[in-house]
Amino acid sequence: MSGPPVEVVLFDLGGVVCDFRPARRLAALAAASGLPDAEIHGRIWESGLEAECEAGGYTAAEAHRAIASELGAMSHETLASLWTVAFEPRPDVLAVVDRVRMRRRVGLLTDNGPILREALPKAFPEVARRFTWLFFSCDLKATKPAPEVFARVVERVGVPAERILLIDDAPTNVDGARAAGLQALRYTTVPALVEDLRVALP
Repeated sequence: MSGPPVEVVLFDLGGVVCDFRPARRLAALAAASGLPDAEIHGRIWESGLEAECEAGGYTAAEAHRAIASELGAMSHETLASLWTVAFEPRPDVLAVVDRVRMRRRVGLLTDNGPILREALPKAFPEVARRFTWLFFSCDLKATKPAPEVFARVVERVGVPAERILLIDDAPTNVDGARAAGLQALRYTTVPALVEDLRVALP
């Protein structure tokens, strides 16, 4: 990989910084609501409700009301705690983030809605505190790999696109970032990431 010197490194959340286990969240929501897993999945995910939340269609309060109306009454705090169980921070990746942020500014770029955005600093302070920026698709009003996601990140970071490096596990997001002028690496394993970064951040 070659290109202009990297000034900012962006890490994806689910699948990179955290293991993403959506079945855990579904089971937790089922236990709390008394509804079958498949019913919850249909009401929240297959219906497009969560996709609309991720794309910025709801504030946190609106998202809570919309989801609670589908699953039954539960407090904002309860729903937030149930939402976060899908994510498990990876100490080995966070160690890589620590090494990178000694030399570059780092940010998080994730496709997630306002419930997780509000819950993240409290649920996973070890994640939130490491990043200069916490970019959520719900704030950017679009999800990866849409070009406007990367354009808005570039604007907010304030450096040229070609000096920003995205690390993501989804090939479509890697391709989208490159098409938008960013540098990008596909995450597969920690050893591979360490080697890729050794080349990308000389």
